[in-house]
Amino acid sequence: ELTVILNCFTYMGELGRMTQYKEKGEGKQNVSAGLFDYPVLMAADILLYGAKYVPVGADQTQHVELARDIAIRMNNKFGELFTPPEAEKAQIEFATRDERLRVRDLADPSKKMSKSDDSGKGVIFLGDEPEVAAKKIMSATTDSIGKIAYDFDKQPGVSNLLDILAALTQTPITDVIAKYEGQQQYGALKQDVANTVKKFLVDFQTKLGDVQQSAIETKLQSSETTMNEVANQTLAKVQKAVGLRR
Repeated sequence: ELTVILNCFTYMGELGRMTQYKEKGEGKQNVSAGLFDYPVLMAADILLYGAKYVPVGADQTQHVELARDIAIRMNNKFGELFTPPEAEKAQIEFATRDERLRVRDLADPSKKMSKSDDSGKGVIFLGDEPEVAAKKIMSATTDSIGKIAYDFDKQPGVSNLLDILAALTQTPITDVIAKYEGQQQYGALKQDVANTVKKFLVDFQTKLGDVQQSAIETKLQSSETTMNEVANQTLAKVQKAVGLRR
């Protein structure tokens, strides 16, 4: 419902400039309206609940910026309807990194790691057997340069492994780079990452096994009730502002 209203305050030019639309649809015949309008649906999901910070990948930051623009535009016209998401710089600072960690596919580090990958060879699933995950790390695509450097343009595979290690050990990426940079063999780095991933999965799966399903369901139901109230209040306020409700 909110998407329909937001569409009335979103410009065709804005949606046409969305990078994801350009990559997936522009210039093709029979492009769906859903693809074109998806950023407005995402904006509705954000604005409905008053989220200031939105944890998204780098490919979605443009959509968060659009949500911010729509919120400010409607607030200027109708008063304080929405809490605009923070601007991109603040979003990145909230994530506590200069760049958001975007884990790359182990087999093809030119693309992000995705659960929808057909082969699954380049993806670490949280339900993977630790040894299986370790084998994926040891088989990760690197390069023929033969010298470790943190450079996503020239060495995306190696850089991805360094990022994974920094994230799972909660070590500053600069410290991880300093430890491995210049080494002429990739085996030691892969082994360290594999061991770290195994330990992480063992710990995660053990903790997950201790969680009672009933506790999860109770928490989900409680959260659903709370967020439905927030969403309904926001929607009613917007409908009243634009003249759809008295």
